[in-house]
Amino acid sequence: MKRDPIAILEQMFEALERGKPFTLNELSHETGIHCITLKRYIRLVKIVRREPELEIIRTRHSVIVRMQKPASSRREEDI
Repeated sequence: MKRDPIAILEQMFEALERGKPFTLNELSHETGIHCITLKRYIRLVKIVRREPELEIIRTRHSVIVRMQKPASSRREEDI
């Protein structure tokens, strides 16, 4: 059975929030999540942290997702 991605992230961050640094093998042992899975999720977190912010607009019938432009790339006339 595959694990829920949210549950994996919650377990990973719960262990890391204790403030102790872990190797991937230690974190794997602590969380019970395979070290390759942890490596992939850490990579995913690194990718997401570098990406621009997403704007999520909930309407009555749908959800609209739009990427926000980073402040540094906005032109003066846009401000």
